[in-house]
Formats: sequence, C-alpha cells, structure tokens
Amino acid sequence: MSFPLFCITNRHLYSMPFLDQLDRILTLRPAGVILREKDLSLEEYVSLGRQVLEKCRRAGVPCWFHTFVEAALELEPEGIQLPMPVLRALPHRWRQKFPGQVGASCHSLEEVLEAAWLGADCCTFSHIYPTRCKPGLAPRGLEQLRQVCAQSPIPVYALGGITPEKVPELKEAGAAGAVMMGWWGTVASPTP
Repeated sequence: MSFPLFCITNRHLYSMPFLDQLDRILTLRPAGVILREKDLSLEEYVSLGRQVLEKCRRAGVPCWFHTFVEAALELEPEGIQLPMPVLRALPHRWRQKFPGQVGASCHSLEEVLEAAWLGADCCTFSHIYPTRCKPGLAPRGLEQLRQVCAQSPIPVYALGGITPEKVPELKEAGAAGAVMMGWWGTVASPTP
C-alpha cells in the first residue's frame, strides 16, 4: 500500500529561486504540491499560483492552494488547504463554486471533527515531531496522531518534522499520508 508524501512549500527555506526549486521538487514526484506562501498579497499569490499550477499540471502532480480561497476559485487547483479560522468563516455554499478537494489544518481532535462537519475532505494534523517552524512548541507525537486517526471520519495527513524515514511509524499510527516542508528543499537542492 502506498503512502502519499505531499510537499508544502515555503520559498524562504530554499537556497535557489522558488520556481527552479519547484522544478527539482516535481522531478521527485510528490503526491501533491501545496502552495503555502501565505505572506504574499492576493495578487502576488494568484500570479505565482498560475505558474505553479501550470508546472504541476505539466508534471502530472496535483496542485493545492493554501488559505487563498479567491485564488482557488479563480484558478481551480485540484485542492485547497485551509486554516480552521478560514474554513469556519466561509459561507456554507462556497463549496458549490469550488470543484476541488478541501483540506483543513488541524491541531486537535476537536478541530478534526469540526473540519469534517464543515465539509473538509481531509485534514492535516500537526505538528507530530519537533520542527524548526514551531520552536519551543511541544510536538503532538505519535500517540496523539494515533488517537486522532482512529476517531476521524476523514483522512488525516501527518505534518511537522516529517521525513521519509518516519513513514512506517506514521502508517502504523493510521495516517493516510504525510505532508513535508523542509525535506523537499534539502533533498532537491543542488549539492555545493
């Protein structure tokens, strides 16, 4: 049984221009690319999203947007990943306008259950392991991931400190797959 590994982007972690790094990442065939770049304006995100979507489609890799609902409605990527406050604030009928999958970014079982009730197709649960993105914040750990996966009505993807070496224990905990940020930049970067 395969275990999907998604890439969630953070252009600030890459040592080369973002679109060049994306080309390298796409050669590694992630299960999907989630364009996270939340610090951009809507206009900047739409412009970058258009380029990323084109590259992903050419490579046959699903593209998901993150946070920017307006961009997703305009460009129709395969999915959108939403922080819980964004998902909660959306009008109920917005899903009728978006043909793709909807994921929610969750940090507790209560949020996972709420995300499912709000119509999310899947969710991330984070962070599982220590990560540089969340210094000083204790990771949720495998036991909490196991409990969430056992009670979730939607697929749960592990996020935070993930590397491919951790896949066996994530599978054993019941995760549907994993989402990695930092690893894609290190493995796909050229060696000096």
